[in-house]
Amino acid sequence: MNFFLELIAPLENYDFSNFFHNLVLALPASFLVGVIIFFLLLAFKKLQSREYRLYISIAFILVIAVTSSLYNIGVKTGTLFAVYTEWLHLIVRWTHIIFGVAWIGTSFYFNWLDSRLERDDPDFKHLDGYLWSVHSGGFYRIEKLKGPPEKLPKVLHWFKWEAYATWISGFVLLILVYYFNASSMMLKNDGFTLTPGIAILISISLLIGSWFIYDFICKNIEENKQELLVTIGFILFVFLSYFLTKIYGSRAAYIHVGAIIGTIMAANVFRVIIPAQKNLVSSAENKQKPNLQLSIDAKNRSIHNNYFTLPVLFIMISSHFSFTYGAVNNWLILVVLSLAGILTRHYFNLRNKKQYKVWILPSAALIMFFLMIFSSLSIFDNDKKQISASLELVSFNEVQNIIKYRCGTCHAKNPTFEGIEEAPKGVIYDSANDIIKNLKLIQAQAIDAEIMPPNNLTGITNQEREKLRIWIEQGANINN
Repeated sequence: MNFFLELIAPLENYDFSNFFHNLVLALPASFLVGVIIFFLLLAFKKLQSREYRLYISIAFILVIAVTSSLYNIGVKTGTLFAVYTEWLHLIVRWTHIIFGVAWIGTSFYFNWLDSRLERDDPDFKHLDGYLWSVHSGGFYRIEKLKGPPEKLPKVLHWFKWEAYATWISGFVLLILVYYFNASSMMLKNDGFTLTPGIAILISISLLIGSWFIYDFICKNIEENKQELLVTIGFILFVFLSYFLTKIYGSRAAYIHVGAIIGTIMAANVFRVIIPAQKNLVSSAENKQKPNLQLSIDAKNRSIHNNYFTLPVLFIMISSHFSFTYGAVNNWLILVVLSLAGILTRHYFNLRNKKQYKVWILPSAALIMFFLMIFSSLSIFDNDKKQISASLELVSFNEVQNIIKYRCGTCHAKNPTFEGIEEAPKGVIYDSANDIIKNLKLIQAQAIDAEIMPPNNLTGITNQEREKLRIWIEQGANINN
């Protein structure tokens, strides 16, 4: 047992016997909490099964007992909170991506399916359409009825929990990453001056308010004026992107644009699409005529969600590409990249309907290309500068001090910045070798994009960034 524990947690002189002693002492109280949870779970219809409730209660008992034991042997509450939060962050982010893939996958599939149905077969006039496909070693035949069946099947599959779970996990992520760290992750160091509380209040207000504005516009623009709806929507998107980058830090601004679009998408499912489907089912059960307008509205909102997907997916991965959110005109990059994504989605939606607008995809690619060129002009300009233009020789001692006090408070084996228990992404700058190993990262994030430190929390100056740049151009010598 000790060998296994030392293998997964290789710590010298760790007193496992003391830990297990405290674990045994914590079990009775933890068991009592587990019993309470076992009966509380009866309130949830989906958890009526005794087996489900038993396993969930056992999991809670173990989590509470282990946590209590760690606290009793001297692990600080702050340390426990930091570790648990990081792992919760990982699990929620993983869950968010899984549900997001499932939701977007069904959105793409059903839009493709509806466009590919065979509707002109004279032998199947009783159907709205059908489709043959082959997958996973078998043939599938899918039919779309013109109306409800005479008798509803016992099992009817709904597609809603992917959307709900994606939004819920995304909102939890927003809380864990941004609301809990509002002062460092949401606020700007220049421009608008907000308190963390006001920043969070604006965030929640925008999430809720944006849906009502969008819903109002959709309900008050006639169906034959969809171009007007698209134009108004795009103008509002541009304004929102610009506004958020002026009041929030760059990464927070991008994430909030994505969160707002994701909220609109989930609300479309919850407030429009699912009620329309419930109306269909209820009408079929009661042999009544369904409200077709609800179905039309649901189809339109489903199409809107389909076009929203690519901009949201870009925002989800944007934190890995600092040259986007860290650019001077980051709002414009977000708008143009989203436009390219919408055009790409439009091409494939038309292609599914056998309308081949071949100019759309190359146009989207060219938009991306010229965006890359124009957003990189400052980098190209810096690249033309001659090293000899600077007569100043920057010593490694100066560079190491800049990195130590401006970057190393977080990026160290033992971070000193309040609330940071481990170096972000495992990047440390404790030694000269650490700095050389991460030189490209320093160049990209602290010099070219200027997005590190986040919101310039440590107060790095332009002169210090320039010293780092000159030192790198002079060969990044650690021996001078």
